[in-house]
Amino acid sequence: MSAALTFSAGVVGTRIAAKAPVARRQVVATPAQAAQELLGKVVSNAQDKTAVVMVSRKVPHPRYKKLVNKSKKFAVHDEENSAKIGDMVYINQCRPLSKHKRFTLGEVVRAAK
Repeated sequence: MSAALTFSAGVVGTRIAAKAPVARRQVVATPAQAAQELLGKVVSNAQDKTAVVMVSRKVPHPRYKKLVNKSKKFAVHDEENSAKIGDMVYINQCRPLSKHKRFTLGEVVRAAK
């Protein structure tokens, strides 16, 4: 019973050191840095004025260093509904247009067969 008392007293008696606040610096991005242009493949155009574009990239595996394909899908604003499934397109970053759309369709590089 005395061991339990010393254990609980040890837990109560310890103090957690408070971390000092970290100074955050403001990063101001110029328009050239902020705008992204990505190349991807159209995987869906079922919605009106919206296409879904999959952008793939090769990334080395953290442990094994083998190149692994990673992909991400972006909802893209397509004003003229010109993108067809299978097209390779450039997409440009823009202001938020809706909950998920942050890119606009740039140009069609290669049309689907």
